[in-house]
Amino acid sequence: MLRGMPEPMIVAHRGANVDLPEQTLPAYVRAVEVGADAVECDVRLTRDGHLVCHHDRTVDRTSNGRGAISGQTLAELQKLDFSGRREPVAGEQHQILPFVQLLRLINEAPRRVRMLVETKHPSRFGAEVERALHRALADFPGLDVTVMSFARAAVSRYRTMDPAVPLVWLYEFPLGTVPEAAGIVGPRLSLVRSKPDLIRQAHDAGRKVYVWTANRPEDVEFLAGLGADAVITDDPAMALATLGRTP
Repeated sequence: MLRGMPEPMIVAHRGANVDLPEQTLPAYVRAVEVGADAVECDVRLTRDGHLVCHHDRTVDRTSNGRGAISGQTLAELQKLDFSGRREPVAGEQHQILPFVQLLRLINEAPRRVRMLVETKHPSRFGAEVERALHRALADFPGLDVTVMSFARAAVSRYRTMDPAVPLVWLYEFPLGTVPEAAGIVGPRLSLVRSKPDLIRQAHDAGRKVYVWTANRPEDVEFLAGLGADAVITDDPAMALATLGRTP
């Protein structure tokens, strides 16, 4: 514990992507290995209706291909190398990760690992993103899953599908009131830096606070000292070490 506060949950943002290409299977395997309490992923729908783990609307930044996720089939996407900007290793290729494969990995993990799943909007598929996520999670009832979105409508929509799942409203700037459906708020680190009372105020309102993205020891210590409920980081091993935790 730091300054009398309970330790925050350490969440591997897009897997342990400080070490491995973001949202690839090896990045999530590494996150589990180093002891992350939870893993975070973004989900998008392919043209043929498969949920895949990917942040950007297009594959341009993360792969050797081009174009929108929503305009390509899963089979087409699986032909690409998602090593991103990292130097290629001879004989090594990182495929796009179907969401169901990540669910299986976490379901079979040797310890309890939580999942934070963000639905990405705007999307040409609209509400079908949330419906597809709800169907996928129904096959893994034992997993501890929290659903997140920057889109107010998506947060409220998912509450109608599942009255019990924890919901996070993500935001970069203080924009109006928090959606009633969201019991957790997810502010950007820079916003908490500029408004350090934000966490206390959220707690006073009965909401938890999950902060993104803390990639320096001083940021982890800062958030832990303020009582953040979760620290989302690209480097879970660093965050755990900062808190004196080992896997």
